[in-house]
Amino acid sequence: MLLILREEIICAIILLYLVAFYRVSKIKDKEVFFLTLSSCALAHIAFDMITVYTVNNRDIVPAALNDIFHIGFYITGILVSLIFYMHIVNITALVGKMGFLKFLGIAPFAVFCIVVLFVPMEYVEGNGTDYSFGPLAIGGYSLFIFYCVLCVILVIVGRHRLDRHTRLALLPMIGAMCMAIFAQALIPELLMTGANATFICLGVFTSLDNPDKAYRELAHWDHLTGLKNRTCYKRDLTLYKQKNILHRAVDERRIGFVVADLNNLKTVNDTCGHVEGDKLIVAAANVLHENLRSAESVYRLGGDEFIAIYLSPNDVYAVREISNVRKACAENHKFSVPLSIAMGYSCGSMHGNIDAILAEADRLMYANKAAIKEQEAAMGVVSLR
Repeated sequence: MLLILREEIICAIILLYLVAFYRVSKIKDKEVFFLTLSSCALAHIAFDMITVYTVNNRDIVPAALNDIFHIGFYITGILVSLIFYMHIVNITALVGKMGFLKFLGIAPFAVFCIVVLFVPMEYVEGNGTDYSFGPLAIGGYSLFIFYCVLCVILVIVGRHRLDRHTRLALLPMIGAMCMAIFAQALIPELLMTGANATFICLGVFTSLDNPDKAYRELAHWDHLTGLKNRTCYKRDLTLYKQKNILHRAVDERRIGFVVADLNNLKTVNDTCGHVEGDKLIVAAANVLHENLRSAESVYRLGGDEFIAIYLSPNDVYAVREISNVRKACAENHKFSVPLSIAMGYSCGSMHGNIDAILAEADRLMYANKAAIKEQEAAMGVVSLR
């Protein structure tokens, strides 16, 4: 039995090491995602090991118990692929298609979870180990392949949103996932789904959420909000300006800025204390991060000041995202004053004066701030800043 399970044992050790290392070098904005993903992967490997025992001892293991463990095996395995797919959707940020893509991922998983309760599990005697087969097994492996193919398509289509290192790490890893699933489907005795879950976690760890890389760049992150900070903003803006100079003849891209300033922070600090003020800052940061999805990056410059950089922006999407920020603020009623963010958006050719584009966004932000203050004054809201 240990010989059969050697691959699962090795995969479990690798995942436990990654989780332990990640906990030591944790990065605030990625910790929950990676630990959720790796926990599901470990649960799948555990079910994989248990089902190897139950399916080969059906004479002493109750049939219902064997079926339950196999259901857990398939659901946790597909869930790992789904979580990974949803993360690819988020990082590629295909604006205007996010809702459809998320539905495309969740719907098949939901259907499978319902079908698995009514379709009986089938088992086959194989070479070296027995295994599950039949409609549920075929459906489960088909969903694995479905998510892998979708991930490849999203990475290719949304490659402009990913840096070169991420693309080069993701595509081979997704390819390895596809090969592992195909091999499992062709030779069920290989028991490759645990390796597939490990491939996914390794892909995330090395390309997207590598805490070792993030730890080296810790000076570029704002600890309160999890956004990039002023130091990172200055570095990135300098790189964009340098690229503008070096590639003026061929680079026709545009650049855009959303300059944002949190209103009423001084009021909250003076009346409720700085702890509550920090909560207001975090709430504003979350709203900006969640809604300015097509921005290259969102930064907290310090205090109540934020900025987002757009590369090759679609003005319609940018304006829509700013509107979404305002809607999210209006729906937040957790503070003694309204959650309100003044914003200004401006864009232009990277061949032009980037500082002038930034200055125009700043001017529009102050105009918006003045308009918000007038509106709040009319509503009887006291605002010191």
